[in-house]
Amino acid sequence: MTDEQRARSGLWDRTYQIGVVVRDLDRAKAFYERLGIGPFEEGPSAHTRRREIYGVPAPDAAVRGTLAKMGDIEFELLQPVSGNTVQAEFLERHGEGVVHLCAFTDDLDRDIAELTGLGYEVISEGWLEDGGHFAYFDTREIGGLVLELFQTGTDWT
Repeated sequence: MTDEQRARSGLWDRTYQIGVVVRDLDRAKAFYERLGIGPFEEGPSAHTRRREIYGVPAPDAAVRGTLAKMGDIEFELLQPVSGNTVQAEFLERHGEGVVHLCAFTDDLDRDIAELTGLGYEVISEGWLEDGGHFAYFDTREIGGLVLELFQTGTDWT
C-alpha cells in the first residue's frame, strides 16, 4: 500500500455509533442513566450467532452490549464476557474507554475487500441472527481507535 491509496470518499459518512468498553455493564448503565443518558436497551451483541476473531472461529467469544440514543448518535456500552474479544483486549491493555466508532454500510463484503486491500486487517467479524453482519478493522495505529462497519439485517436499522 502506498500513501496515495485511499478508501473511497464517503465510506464513513454514515457513522452513527460510539462504542465504550466497561468492566461492569449494569454499573455503567446506572451511571450514565443518572447523567440523563438512556434509556438503554439490549444491543445486537446478544444476537451474534457466529464470530471470528483475527479470522479464526471464536464460538466462546461473548460480549454483553446495551444501546442508548444521544441525539443522532448511538452510545453503546460493551462488557466482554468470555473468549478473546477485541473488547477484552482493549480492557486489558487500556482499561475502560472508547474502543470503536461504527458506520452503516450497504455492502460490507465490498468494504472488507477495499479496506483489507489497503492493509487494514479485519480483527473481529460477526454475523447476527437476522442476517446483519459487522466487521472491526485494525485501525488502532493512530489513536488506538477501531473502526467498525455494520450492514443491518432485518431487526437493526
